[in-house]
Amino acid sequence: MKKKLLSCALCAALPLASAHAELSFNGFANIVAGKASSNDQIQGYDDDLTFKQDSLFAIQATTELGEGLTATAQIMSRGENDWDTEFEWAYLGYQINEDFKVLAGRQRLPLYMYSDFVDVSYAYPWITPPNGVYGIELNRFDGLSGVYNFTLGEFDSTAQFIFGSSDDTFDLGGETINSEFEDIFGGVITLTRDWLTLRAAFFDSTLTIPIDGFAQLADAWQQVPGYEHVSEQLVITEDQSQFLELGFRIDYHNILLSGEFISVENEDTPQADDESWYLTAGYRFDNVLVHVTYGADEANTNDITKNLPTGDNAALNQLTAITRGAVDTLVVDSSYYTVGARWDFHDSAALKVEFTSFDDDQFNQDANLVRTALVTVF
Repeated sequence: MKKKLLSCALCAALPLASAHAELSFNGFANIVAGKASSNDQIQGYDDDLTFKQDSLFAIQATTELGEGLTATAQIMSRGENDWDTEFEWAYLGYQINEDFKVLAGRQRLPLYMYSDFVDVSYAYPWITPPNGVYGIELNRFDGLSGVYNFTLGEFDSTAQFIFGSSDDTFDLGGETINSEFEDIFGGVITLTRDWLTLRAAFFDSTLTIPIDGFAQLADAWQQVPGYEHVSEQLVITEDQSQFLELGFRIDYHNILLSGEFISVENEDTPQADDESWYLTAGYRFDNVLVHVTYGADEANTNDITKNLPTGDNAALNQLTAITRGAVDTLVVDSSYYTVGARWDFHDSAALKVEFTSFDDDQFNQDANLVRTALVTVF
């Protein structure tokens, strides 16, 4: 049904576009094969070879409506979603002057250095960006943004400000979670000079993520006199969340260096602070780029479990133990490294291979992932 509606919408738009504006198309595709080490699971892969997890196909349509007004829509099919098609972007843009543009509609949330083309594997060295930093389940938003281009000293600079909201679903331990980010606001500044790019971003939002297991624990603590505050901190309902990102990229002759650091702070939630970072170094040999990445992730729980009651009450002791166990599942202490190569065998296509070794320091578990990808833009 979604595909039929999409086809009808595009067909209906074509006559109008051809009569009043020029409609242009471009797209990209990633065909990825991957396999994890025996009996392991990592980034959606297991020890069976699959071509679906990171494979995708997308088409973007843009039309100039005249007098600075444009319309942009991007549709995408992801292998991990059984190739169902949906709108990733759909927004109007208005160029107020040569330096300032306003966008309204569904847009990419500019959390990271590669956010604008995070799905376009052709645009960066890896098959997918480092998952520790780029793994946040918040990629797009519905709302307004403004983009301002200016010069700061010898740097060509861009500032972007956004306001909006986002509703999305993700999988958590086999449970489908509906997340709501309301009142998202913040901004990004990017400075570029020759081979150097510097970037900083900050966003604030109100977060609601209903998780059945924590909701049941919260109801149980409501029945314990004097510990109602535990109940409040176990549910994520209209809680404040703040995101900070710092990044850099050096692309000098044959040398590539890049890195990003993110910090996520959540108030009155089971998971308090989350920090992730990566560093990538690469070297080009003609049309072949070899690269290595090292990264680490650390998420700490807040202090709600420190003063939970224990004593002679067996039922209360059990509730305390279950709560501590549930909160501990949100703790992340891991590191990884990736070694890969990219061969640009065509003007608009590249072949990539990667090996990633993942080390979970909390549970003392290791996993390896091998992937190869054919990526293209058109």
